[in-house]
Amino acid sequence: MDPKLLASLLRQPIARRKLLQMGIPGLSTLLLQGSPLAALMGCSPQKNRNSSKLSGADGDRKFLFVFGAMGGASINDSFLAVRESEVSDPNRLNVFPDLLVKGVEGTDLRAVDIAIDAIGPLPFKVKAIQSRFLNKYWRDMMVVAVNGTTVSHPEGQYRSITGNGAWNQRTLQEAVAAAYGKDLLLPNANMCTVGFAEPGKDVHLPAYARTEAIPDPAFFPFGLHGYKGIQGAPKGSLIELARRTRDTRLEPESAFMQSYANNPAVQEWLQIRKKQGSVEALDLINQLNAFKDSKDLPFKNYGLVPNAEAEVLRSVFPDIGADPLQTQALLAYLLVTQGLSCSVSFGLGMNLSIDGSDKDNLQMTNTPTAFDYSHNAHRATQAVLWHRICDTLDRLITLLKATEYRNGQSYWDHSLIYIASEFGRDKTRVDGAKEFSSGHNVNNAVTILSPLINGGKVLGKVDLANLNIHGYDPFTGNPQAGAVMGEKHVYSGILKALGVETKGADLPSVPAFLRS
Repeated sequence: MDPKLLASLLRQPIARRKLLQMGIPGLSTLLLQGSPLAALMGCSPQKNRNSSKLSGADGDRKFLFVFGAMGGASINDSFLAVRESEVSDPNRLNVFPDLLVKGVEGTDLRAVDIAIDAIGPLPFKVKAIQSRFLNKYWRDMMVVAVNGTTVSHPEGQYRSITGNGAWNQRTLQEAVAAAYGKDLLLPNANMCTVGFAEPGKDVHLPAYARTEAIPDPAFFPFGLHGYKGIQGAPKGSLIELARRTRDTRLEPESAFMQSYANNPAVQEWLQIRKKQGSVEALDLINQLNAFKDSKDLPFKNYGLVPNAEAEVLRSVFPDIGADPLQTQALLAYLLVTQGLSCSVSFGLGMNLSIDGSDKDNLQMTNTPTAFDYSHNAHRATQAVLWHRICDTLDRLITLLKATEYRNGQSYWDHSLIYIASEFGRDKTRVDGAKEFSSGHNVNNAVTILSPLINGGKVLGKVDLANLNIHGYDPFTGNPQAGAVMGEKHVYSGILKALGVETKGADLPSVPAFLRS
């Protein structure tokens, strides 16, 4: 693709569109807290999808989305928040004024709605609302106690996706890709960084299930064709002629190939190169492009036509390009629904980001080092980033609910989102301080969202004396004081909920995860 066109991609945020003007019935209702029935009524079938059913099998495919909550997402500041009136020493513990903590009747799930004047020394106001997300998705939400084994960022992140090496160091993403991705072009796509992006170490993993890193989702689609988007490029027929000449005459006769043709690395490269035609035939350079053709981005001048549903997609993710997280989440949706991937990872990065759409009211959307900025300003950092997670995942789930998988079911009916964190944060504060610093704490809980799990549940319970989260009975899910549940329990429960065969893996049985 032409460098000048690429350079303009990130200059400006996409103009906002009102959902009520969009074309998918029920989509506006979804973002305004519509019901699951509205989602199903609004399902939009897509053309040329190749992921509707497992090749050669009767079963349906399942989809895993891993959200990397970089830096220590504290469950005590979100879905297991505690009110001041519930503890005997509210000035010592990280608890909230009663009016700020919302709940769902009949469950132990909580949410925090809070406004803060600044993020520590950073002059950005925070208005964070978690209750809308909780009220909308609590039936598909499970919060699971976990005691980690490290307070190192990279190692904690890696253990959160391998269950601390529970299955030969195979990551969750690799396990799902191995089970459901054999006939997909890009089974395991990963836009995360540091430990969340690390591949596993299982030597028996099928090659097709390996992680494919996507460092920049905005530019990724434009590398999926060999010559489209290049002004003055030869015709496709000439390109194909050149490729055939290379493959059948020039390369076999070269001194390099005569010496190294049987080298495993060379053979692997040749196998990968064979997929080029398949990738180009799917027109992914256009199908994964949700940007608007405009004066700044004149795609038509380069022979490109963005995805036909791009306007609807931008109505849900209006700031693609300018907003890294929205760009990642939209690409995650497209990779799955275009039939390319069954496991996609994305999440918070370490770089500061600002929403400048309203110049008189700038909003910080990612603090430096994400949740780890809690060392500087715990409460505001946790508030803004949990709000950010809820907002982004709400948009993703909205599209998954509104897109048909097969037989009237939506993609959401076959999906699971794992909000992974490497550890939690300290549970205390000094003298009831409204803002304070926190360190790393191995005691935490993680959040899982899916229609496939036993939703509306908390596996574990907050100890009101110190805010630590107790473990649970893996069969009933009932709180169990003194029980220590590790990363391997989360790992096993997720794979079982997704129907991944784990025979021979020696994983703990956690039937409490499964929806009846």
